[in-house]
Amino acid sequence: MSTKAKIGQKQSKYWKDTTMYRIGLTGGVGSGKSTVSSYMKEFGIPVIDGDCLAMEAVAPGNIAMREIRQVFGNGIFNEDGSLNRLKTAEIIFKDEEKRKALNGIIHPYIWRRTQEEVIAAQNHGYFVVVLDMPLLLEIDWQLRVEAVWVVQVPLEVQIERVMARNGFTRKQVLERIHKQMPTENKLNYADVVIDNSRSPEDTKRQVREALMQIPGFVFPGGCND
Repeated sequence: MSTKAKIGQKQSKYWKDTTMYRIGLTGGVGSGKSTVSSYMKEFGIPVIDGDCLAMEAVAPGNIAMREIRQVFGNGIFNEDGSLNRLKTAEIIFKDEEKRKALNGIIHPYIWRRTQEEVIAAQNHGYFVVVLDMPLLLEIDWQLRVEAVWVVQVPLEVQIERVMARNGFTRKQVLERIHKQMPTENKLNYADVVIDNSRSPEDTKRQVREALMQIPGFVFPGGCND
C-alpha cells in the first residue's frame, strides 16, 4: 500500500455544502475492489455502490429507462419491461456512440443518487464515506472526491479471477480490460494504492493503515480491532 503525502488536503469544488470526506474507490475488473469496500463496511464506513445505483437506474419504471427506450428502442428489453443486460452489453461493447449515449443517461442518475446518499450519511453522523465507482477515473469523478483509492493486482491475476468468476475466455477478459483505463494510468491519480495480490489479511491491514492517515478520522465504536 502506498499513500501520497498530505492525504486529506484536497477539497472538491463539487461539494461546497458538506464536510464529508469522500473516498473514490476504483480499480480494474477483477482487481478485488469489492473486497476492499467490504473491509470499509467492516470498519463502520458507509459505502455507496455505483454498480447498485446503475442497477437501480435501469429498474422497470425508472425515468432513466424511458430515456433508454427512446435511444435504443424496444429490442433490448425483456417482456417484463426489464433491461436485457446481455443484449445491451453486446451493443455498447461494439458501438462507441451507443455506449456514450447510455452513459449519458445513467451517469447523471448515479451522480444524483450519490449526492443523496452522501448527505444521508452526513446526517447520520458519518465523517467518511466511500464512493465505490468502477469508472471513477474514466468519467472524471476524481474531481468529486477528496481522495482516490486504486485497488491493484497483476494482470494475470485479473485475468484468472474474471475467467473463474464469469466463465469468460482469456480473450473476452482482455477485451474488457482494454476497454477500461489501464491500471498504470489509474495509478497516476491515486492517493492510496491497495495491493490486493496477497492475503486477505494483508489487504485489510492496508485499508486500515490508509484510513488512519485521514486527518481527524476515528474508527467507529467496535471497529478498532
